Amino acid sequence: MSEQAEKQPPDFVQLWRDWVTQSERQFSAFFNDSMSSETFARTMGGQVEMYATFQRLLADGMERYLSMMNMPSRNDIVGLGETLRSLEARLARIEETLQIAAEAVDRDGRRSAPPTKPARTRRPAGATAAEDAQAETSEEGAIPKELRR
Repeated sequence: MSEQAEKQPPDFVQLWRDWVTQSERQFSAFFNDSMSSETFARTMGGQVEMYATFQRLLADGMERYLSMMNMPSRNDIVGLGETLRSLEARLARIEETLQIAAEAVDRDGRRSAPPTKPARTRRPAGATAAEDAQAETSEEGAIPKELRR
């Protein structure tokens, strides 16, 4: 009895596989024949036209609704994006032109950077912070000597 039970599942599985394979072939043949007919092509063409009309009506209705609610539509946002790209391109050209002009002036020697004092990172030996502050103030000339304490 156990020998028969072991033999049945492989036979059943094989029968099921054969049935699935045959069914798949039959469905494939049926649909290939159906889709190659003129009737199917006309029906699908009508469905596509109907969908395109529905989509266009929906887009028009949505645009009117957004306009009524004073909100931007997709076309408005796309237009803003194109305008922004155009402005960025023009700005890049202006920056490039200014860079070229600045380099030309630098090469001619007409433009020179003002001399800067080196940064003071060390104090002389024995100097205190108060003396440094007084020395900086006297250098700048911000406080006359008569007003200093």
